[in-house]
This record gives sequence, structure tokens and C-alpha cells, in this order.
Amino acid sequence: MLSPWQIPLPLEEYTATRVVVYFFFDGRWIPIKFCTLNKAIKLCYEALLSNREIFLFPVDMDPNDFDTPHSK
Repeated sequence: MLSPWQIPLPLEEYTATRVVVYFFFDGRWIPIKFCTLNKAIKLCYEALLSNREIFLFPVDMDPNDFDTPHSK
């Protein structure tokens, strides 16, 4: 599920915002850890270098609640 889209890096004021790092496995979104957005971006790059993909969501958003084909 690699995307060709490039998202700009966040402004400095948002890098300390807490996010949840998830991966998608066996039809479910699995939370890995809470961390700052700055650290989560570094984890994303490390994951991509290992041919893995992780996703970042705000703390108050659970991707398992989405009504999409991925969450069914």
C-alpha cells in the first residue's frame, strides 16, 4: 500500500504533537506506540527503508472506526 504522494513536513510548532503509530495487519489497524510527530516521522522513514509501512493518526482518532474497505 505504498503511496506516490509526498506530504510536506509539518511546521516546527506541530512536531511535538502526540500521535499514534499504527500498522495494518490481518484486517485490523494495530496501534504500535504513542510518540511525538517528529519521532513518528523518523519511524516512518526507517520503516520504509525496511520495506514496511506504518501510518500515523491523531491520538483521538481510531482507524478501526473508519467505514472503509481496509477496516472491514
